[in-house]
Amino acid sequence: MTQLCDRKPGLVSIVIATYNYGHFIIDALNGIEKQTYPDIELIIMDDASEDNTEELVNSWYKKCKYKFSNFIYLKLPRNCGAGWAYNIGFQISSGEYIVIHDADDVSYPEKINKQVKVLDEHPDTAMVGTGFRTFKNNILESKAGSGWLSFNSAHIERNYKKYLRHCVAYGTLMFRAAMLEEIIGCFKAIPVGNDMFFVNNIVNHDFTIENIKEELHYVRKHTGSMSSQIRHKQDIDVLKKRKVVDDLVSIILPVKNSRSTISDTLKSIGAQTYPNIEIIIIDDCSNDNSREVINNWYKSYRNHSKNKCIKDLLYFKPPREVGFPWICNFGAYLSRGEYIAFHHDKGLSHPKRIQKQVEFLKDNFMYSAVGTNCKPAGEMIRYDDKIEDSYITECFNCVNINTLMVRYEQIHKTAGFNNLMQGAWDFEFIYRLLNNGYKVQNLKEVLYFQ
Repeated sequence: MTQLCDRKPGLVSIVIATYNYGHFIIDALNGIEKQTYPDIELIIMDDASEDNTEELVNSWYKKCKYKFSNFIYLKLPRNCGAGWAYNIGFQISSGEYIVIHDADDVSYPEKINKQVKVLDEHPDTAMVGTGFRTFKNNILESKAGSGWLSFNSAHIERNYKKYLRHCVAYGTLMFRAAMLEEIIGCFKAIPVGNDMFFVNNIVNHDFTIENIKEELHYVRKHTGSMSSQIRHKQDIDVLKKRKVVDDLVSIILPVKNSRSTISDTLKSIGAQTYPNIEIIIIDDCSNDNSREVINNWYKSYRNHSKNKCIKDLLYFKPPREVGFPWICNFGAYLSRGEYIAFHHDKGLSHPKRIQKQVEFLKDNFMYSAVGTNCKPAGEMIRYDDKIEDSYITECFNCVNINTLMVRYEQIHKTAGFNNLMQGAWDFEFIYRLLNNGYKVQNLKEVLYFQ
């Protein structure tokens, strides 16, 4: 993610997540082009659409590029769902403020300007939504839709903390990018309807939210709409498309200028005895020929290796350098495995590493994550009850993140790593798991070499 010190003051990053909405997205973009606020970055996260969205957007941008400080159209290599697509968009953005915008909705021209004004005048407010109207085909025939919203920050806080009552419209929100260091973004606590849990998470981190009592946004009502009660149909369709694959292990492998080491790392993964693996490589803006080395290795592996444990290799290079821990999150969001394992681009795994970790999690359903002993630094690794004591009582990091395997549910429920503890994101993730009642173990065998 763009570091806070590198974010441009006053810049608003509008993030649109879209999936097969080519027939609606131009209306949304035209509304953004008409915004009176002068400093806007537009980021369109195409969640592997199969329609003509890309062609339409590129044609539109040629006519409207004068309007934007920056423009990114990023088509993901695999459908991962709107929540994860938004998170990736948040983390590649460079604005002081971030706006969530559904691809089928339309914003009033003064919306962004008025939201920035609220945040500038209220430094203790972290997020601001607005009232909205709904429409079907003709925006001139829109109807009031804000009856369920609250317009008092204290009432908003009480509604979420005490009653878990939704009273902020997700698709109208603007928030300070600094908040992402702690809350990460969207997560998948339940299969559908996580917009409420996104806001609830923010409120329960004691951030202040306000709503502008003006109808500054138009929500389109249609079958499959990302807004309204029937928005969940599309979420369900996406879940079917991105179904977690039983027994598959997704190995997340971040790389950056790794041409000298990546072949050995991949060779150690390709030698695993576990038969069902996909590799997700996230390239953090390498400027060497890492991709060529990776492609050549995988081609040779498919053509000549007798061990066919690797079922797929997905390579993804974001348009901006984001660094750790966000690069690991990108890999986890794109994964499809029942289990997610992390790996360093200069590390080597024992041939039985993945097999032994999967066996442990299958045999010990109470555990959510498992690491392994490793060399060097084996003396830093602890086991059994000493793990929880190390994190909760001693604040001591005793699980090597590059040996970690987690059940996919832990990523869905946490959204992955955050940077709340600067430079200690690996510690914070294990601490968060343990503090929320999840159990973590280390295998005593040395199964990883740094």
